[in-house]
Amino acid sequence: MQDAKKIFFIGTGNMGGAILCALTEGGYPARSIFFQEPDEEQATKIANYSKAKRVLSFQEGFSEADVVFLCLKPQIFLKFSAMLRAGLTNSEKDPVIVSIMAGVTVEALQTAFTPSKDKLNIVRTMPNIAVTAKRGAVAIATDGIENDILQTVEFMFSQCAVTYRVLENQMDAVTGLSGSGPAFVFQFIEALAMGGVKMGLSKDLAMKIALSTVFGAAEMLEESKLSPSELTANVCSPAGTTIAGIHELENRAFRGAVMAAVEASAKRSAELGNS
Repeated sequence: MQDAKKIFFIGTGNMGGAILCALTEGGYPARSIFFQEPDEEQATKIANYSKAKRVLSFQEGFSEADVVFLCLKPQIFLKFSAMLRAGLTNSEKDPVIVSIMAGVTVEALQTAFTPSKDKLNIVRTMPNIAVTAKRGAVAIATDGIENDILQTVEFMFSQCAVTYRVLENQMDAVTGLSGSGPAFVFQFIEALAMGGVKMGLSKDLAMKIALSTVFGAAEMLEESKLSPSELTANVCSPAGTTIAGIHELENRAFRGAVMAAVEASAKRSAELGNS
């Protein structure tokens, strides 16, 4: 990859660091990747693992970047926006800016960088934490973005996630479902395991069985092409054990609670974008 695009990561926490390291693990040349990370311990960890270069200023990063990954927390973006704007203004490059910040709209990003450049190529994305296991899901907002840019962004996520093209007005819903969803799944797995413990299994055994159960059910759902309700019906024998458990879930509004959790997370995403 002698002509590999140069990529600048701003922030290499759990998400940004995972995306960066997945690129280098997948064969992307480390010499073409550099990052800015204020935490010394995290910066050392990323540099040692990926061999990517750490830069100490936004200006240094922007001066060479073809693609910039904005991996800051949305709550602190405005704190750094003036420095980011200055770094971009003083650069001769016109990079594609890829944001992974929940709730922050393309319009807000364009405004934050004004008047550094004319209209920027800003791609809003929403990865989830499963990128750290190279099993992530990433939504990419396509509005007004040329296909070659979308393909570049999709390639850069390809080592750690499956990508989905969506409209920007769907991004808060994606955040509620996919961005926050792993935490809901973690809670469900823990609840399954604790149910096993309650009924007499050891904690370690119950957790292993719960994990295998969830993995297997997800793969079965993907491969069978049947709907969740059809598969549920296949498991539920008349007057059997599973229908007794399903009845209890219905009594306790299990599906309604999960739907409400996705809705609450989506609304919070929208609030972050308006703060």
